[in-house]
Amino acid sequence: MHLRIVLLVTTLFMSSAASAEEINIQLGDDSARFMYLTEVFSGSEMEMGFLYNNNNDYLINVGLLVRGESVSMPLIVSVGARAYFADLGPYTVSAMAIGGDLLLSPESWGGLGVGAYYYIAPDIVSFADADGLTEYSAYLSFQITPQARVMAGYQKIDVSIENVADITLDKGAYIALNLSF
Repeated sequence: MHLRIVLLVTTLFMSSAASAEEINIQLGDDSARFMYLTEVFSGSEMEMGFLYNNNNDYLINVGLLVRGESVSMPLIVSVGARAYFADLGPYTVSAMAIGGDLLLSPESWGGLGVGAYYYIAPDIVSFADADGLTEYSAYLSFQITPQARVMAGYQKIDVSIENVADITLDKGAYIALNLSF
């Protein structure tokens, strides 16, 4: 079932590859994450991500976000939903989360920005072995060129499993490269 969903989403992304927006490569001490974002409608983005850690666990996320920029303040806000699919050894996780991303990057800061994101999937929208999922991060960003940005931050992804203690899929510092085209 999960393979069919992944293949369907991959096909959707390939059909819109000409309008690609961003690729994000994120490396931590114990994990690697790759994200691909593309504009699907005016002001909305579709994203697909893959995270892999040292425990041979993996997480796939697919999302649809509405993105807006404030005219009066140098703030970029994205809100929307993500679907998560994960294999955590003996446990399988599926969840639908809502959340968003904020990036504050005033021109006077010379390319520097500060951002955060938060996504939550409570028990009611968590399936398979999951009782919930939470993902959050805080990061600093620096724009090298109009198409390239580097980031450093802290990320944590927790999964609640039925009748088992919470499992931390990823926790710790990371560096990232974001390429726009």
